Amino acid sequence: MGAPDKQVYQILGEDQKAAKTATSAPGCFVHDKDVFSEPLKGNAVQFFVTGTEYFDNVAAAIEGARSSVFITGWQVNFDVVLTGKKSLWTCLRTAVKNGASVYVMPWMSPKVGVDTGDLETALTVIQLNAGLPAPRAFVLPAVSQCDQPGALGIAFSHHQKLVVIDNKFAFVGGIDLAYGRRDDGKYSLKAEGRQGSEFYNTCVPPIHSLSSVEQTAYLTRAELVAACFDNKGGRAAQFLLSAPMKPLAGAMDVYSAASDKVKDVNKQISDWWVTSDVVPEFVRKAQDKVIDVAQETAAEASKWAYQQLGAALQTKVEKLREYGGAQLADATTALMAWLNGATLDSLPPSLLQDTADTIQAFVMRLVLALQAEGSQRKQCYANLEKLGKLLPAGGKCHDSNVQPRMPWHDVHCRIEGPSVYDLSRNFVRRWNGVALQYERSDGRTVDALLRQLGITARLKAPRIGPAHRPVRSKTLPGSCWVQVLRSAPKKMRAAEAAGEAEKTTPSVAESGCLSAMLKNIEGASHFIYIEGQFFQSDHGSTMIGQEEAGGGAPMSGPMRALMDVKGSPGYQKYAAQLGILDVPPGQIYKTLKWSQIDDVQRDIKGGGADFVNDLKRVMATQAQIAGFGALGPSQKSLKNPICKALGDRITRAIYDGKPFHVYMVLPVHPEGTLDTINIMTQQHLTMQSLVFGSHSLVNRIRRALLAMKYARERKMEVKKARDIANIVSASELEDQIGLQDWRQYLTLLNLRNWDVLKSRPVTEQIYVHSKLLIADDRVVVLGSANINDRSQIGDRDSELAVVIHDDEAVSVSLDGQHVQSVGKFAHNLRKELWKKHFGLKAGANQASNLMPYLDQPACQKTWMAIQAVARDNATLYQAAFPFLPKINAQTSIWPTWRKDLNRLGGYMPFNERFWRAPQARDECFTWDARQLLSEHVPTGIRGFIVSFPVSWTLGENNNSGMSLITLANINSDAEMDGAVRTAVLNTSEVNRKNA
Repeated sequence: MGAPDKQVYQILGEDQKAAKTATSAPGCFVHDKDVFSEPLKGNAVQFFVTGTEYFDNVAAAIEGARSSVFITGWQVNFDVVLTGKKSLWTCLRTAVKNGASVYVMPWMSPKVGVDTGDLETALTVIQLNAGLPAPRAFVLPAVSQCDQPGALGIAFSHHQKLVVIDNKFAFVGGIDLAYGRRDDGKYSLKAEGRQGSEFYNTCVPPIHSLSSVEQTAYLTRAELVAACFDNKGGRAAQFLLSAPMKPLAGAMDVYSAASDKVKDVNKQISDWWVTSDVVPEFVRKAQDKVIDVAQETAAEASKWAYQQLGAALQTKVEKLREYGGAQLADATTALMAWLNGATLDSLPPSLLQDTADTIQAFVMRLVLALQAEGSQRKQCYANLEKLGKLLPAGGKCHDSNVQPRMPWHDVHCRIEGPSVYDLSRNFVRRWNGVALQYERSDGRTVDALLRQLGITARLKAPRIGPAHRPVRSKTLPGSCWVQVLRSAPKKMRAAEAAGEAEKTTPSVAESGCLSAMLKNIEGASHFIYIEGQFFQSDHGSTMIGQEEAGGGAPMSGPMRALMDVKGSPGYQKYAAQLGILDVPPGQIYKTLKWSQIDDVQRDIKGGGADFVNDLKRVMATQAQIAGFGALGPSQKSLKNPICKALGDRITRAIYDGKPFHVYMVLPVHPEGTLDTINIMTQQHLTMQSLVFGSHSLVNRIRRALLAMKYARERKMEVKKARDIANIVSASELEDQIGLQDWRQYLTLLNLRNWDVLKSRPVTEQIYVHSKLLIADDRVVVLGSANINDRSQIGDRDSELAVVIHDDEAVSVSLDGQHVQSVGKFAHNLRKELWKKHFGLKAGANQASNLMPYLDQPACQKTWMAIQAVARDNATLYQAAFPFLPKINAQTSIWPTWRKDLNRLGGYMPFNERFWRAPQARDECFTWDARQLLSEHVPTGIRGFIVSFPVSWTLGENNNSGMSLITLANINSDAEMDGAVRTAVLNTSEVNRKNA
C-alpha cells in the first residue's frame, strides 16, 4: 500500500467560483472553514528526539538570528542551559547584539498553584535593551484566553511551544525552553553538572536547604525587579535584596542584615520589598499560633508580627486559619508575599480569583512599565551577567548526591519552507492580540504600588509591525507537506482579530488538533504509534473493582488518609476533644477548637501529636479541593473521543479479521509526587481511560473480541453479538478475554532507568512529555496538544500542532511480509525513537534483540518481542524496588500500602525520610511507614521500556472528588461539546468524501 490517497480541494467564493488555485494534498490533513491553515508542500523538516539535540540547534539558531526571534511557550526560563555554558538569556543577548529584534511570550502563570517563572524571564528580557539607542527586546507574558466563565480562566494556559527565526525557519513540537528538558539518549539519573532548578525532579521532595553561602550564587526575584531601575536607590536595593555577599554570608541573616539598610537608602522602593519579605515568615509563624475560631476578637496579628509589619500592613493582614492555610486580608498582601517567594498554594478559596487577577494585572502593567525603565539603562545589570541563575523556589533544592534527577523524553522538529509563514502568523496574531489586552487591562488594584515606584505614565504595549511580519516563501527546500493546526478558544481568536484590526470576529473555537488526531486514527491501515504525557478520554462508566462507582465507592486507603481524619487511630478520643467528632472533613475548619490543639499535641505517648499531623494534612487537602471547587461547576465525565476513535479502529480490524496494532508510550504517572491528590486523581482518570472504565481502550478491545467469540461459538450474527458484548459487565469481559487476547492489538509502555548514588541503587521514571502520533510510518501529528480535554476540545488551553507527510518515500516491510512505500520522515522518526527507547543509542544495557524489528512495526513478532522485553524489565525493577507498582498483581496507588494495617509498610519516594535519615522533629502521620524496605540493583535490564502496570490501582477509588473542570468538558452528559462535535462531523465529512 502506498501513501494515503490524495484529494483535490477547491476553495470557492460566495459566487461559487474558484477563489484560490486548487491543491492536491494527501488525505491525512484536515479541511474545514475554521482550520488555521491549509497543507503546503515543499517543506524541509528535521526532527529532534532528544532535548539535547533540540537545545543545541535552537541555541545556534537564536545566536545566528539577524532580523527577528519569536519565542512562545508554556514555560520559558531565561536561565535554562541550552548548550555548554550558554543559557537562553545569553543566546538572546547575542541575537540582540547582532541586530535582531527579540519577542518573547511565555504563558503568564497565575502564581496560585503554579508558577513557571514568567515574571523573572520578562525582567531579564528587558535587560537586553541596556545600552541600546532603541529597544529591540520585548516581552509580553500571555494571559490565558479560554472560553470558560469567571474564575475558571485561571485554570487554563497558553500552551504552544514555538521558536521562529528571521521568519525563515521555525521550531515546533512539545519541548519548552525550560528546566529539566535538556536530556540525551542515555537518560542519566545523575546530575552531570546540573545545579539548582536545572536538576529537575518534581516526583520527589527537595531535601537540601541552600545555605546563605550557597544562595550567593543565585539571583532573586525582587533583585531583578529593582535592577530595572537605573538610579542610586535601585542599585542599592539590588545589592541589599540579592543574596548576601559571600564574605559576609556565613555570619549574617539574610533578612535582618538587609532590612534596615534598605530603608535608609530608598524608602519608596524598599518599603515594598521589605514588607513583602516579611509576609512569608509572618504567614508561617502565624500558622503556629493557636487561636480559637470562636474568639473573633483575637483575629489580630500578634505582638511580634506587628512589631515587624508597618502600620499600613497591620490593617491588611489578619491571622486566621482556613482549611490549613493562612488567611491573608486581601490579594494585595498575597501579591507582596509572592514577590519574594512565598507559596500561594494554601490560599483560601475566597482569595484565589482576586489574587490571580491582582497578580495578572500587576505583571501586565509592571512589565510594560519596566520595559520602558529597563530600556533606559546604560549597562546590563552586572549580577545578571555574573550569576545568571535564579534562586530555586523557597531556597530549597534536591540533593544530587543521593536523589536522582528525572530524565525527560520529548519530541520536536525544525521546519523550513512555506509553512513557516503560518507558524509566524500564529505568533504575530497572538502577540498583537495580547498587546491590546495589556493596554486595556484594569490597573486600579496595582496602580498605587506602581506610583510608589514613580511609574505614572500611560503604558503602551509594543506591536509587531511590518518589518517583522512573515511573507510566504516561494522556495520549496524539502519534500514534506505540512499543515499548521491549533486549539484556540474563540476568546483568544477574537483578541487576535481585534489586535489585527480585523472587521470580522471569529465565533467558534478552533479544534484542529483533535480533528487531526481523529482523522489519522481512523485512516490508519497497519499500526499507530503514540507518545503522550496524558491519556485521559471518555471511558464510559468508572469501574471500582467489579462494580460501577457512580454511587460513590469507598475511597482507597491512601486517598482516605489524605481526605478524612476518621482513619486516624486516635480519632474518637481527639476528635471529641477538638469538637470535630463526626464532622464532615470539608467543614472541620468551622467547628475546630483551636484552643485545644496544644493539649492534644502534647499527648505524645497517646498519639496526639501524630493525630494533629493527620488533621493538618487532611485540612490542607480539603483546602485544595475547595479551591478547585470555587473556580466553577464540575461535571461527571471526560468528553474527548480519542479513546473511542482508537477503540473503533481496532474493533474494525477485529471484525475484518485483519492485523492492526497500537503502541502507546506514557509516563508512569503525571508529573508530581504521588501523595498529592490532584496527581492521584489524574492517575485514576488515566487508569479508567486505559483499563478499568466500562468503555476504556482495553475494554473496547475486549468487547470486540467477545462479540466475535459469541458470533463464532453461538452461531449468531455479528451485529447481535456486538449488541450483547457492549453491555456485558467488566467482570465478564475480564473472565472471557484475557491479557494475551487484547495485547495482540495494544502495547502499553512506560520508560524507566536506574543507577547507583552513594552506593544506593535508585530508579526514576523517564518522564514522557511528547505529544506525538505516527500512523503507518506515513503521517506524523506533532505538537503541544495532550490527549485530554483541556488540550483537545479547543476552548481551553491554546495549542499548536503540525501534521507532516513526506512525499519522499522509502520501501520497507511493515508487516514483515510485504514491501510497502512509506514516508521517509515518519519512518526515520519512529525508528530513532525506538532505538532510543530500546537503549540502542545508550551504549550499554541495550535491548539488541529488538534491532531486527525496527522496520517492522506491524509484524506480530515485533510487538511480541517488545512486550517480552518490557515485561522482563518491569519484573526486574519491581523485584529490586518495592515501591514500584507490580505488573503481575493488584497494587495500591501507593505500592507499599498495607491494606490490613491501613498504613504504609515502607517509605515511598514522596517522603523526605525515604532520602535521608529520620530526624527528631520530623512530622509523622499515623498512616506513614517506619522503615525503608530492602532495595537492590536490578541486574539484567535491557533498554528503557517497561510494561505499563495494568493492574495498578485495581479495585481502588482514587478519585478525590476534585472538580474535573480543568480536565473535562462542562457540558451535560447528554451533549457533546460543540467544538468536539464540529471536529467529529468535519472529520467524518472529509472521510466520507475520500471514500
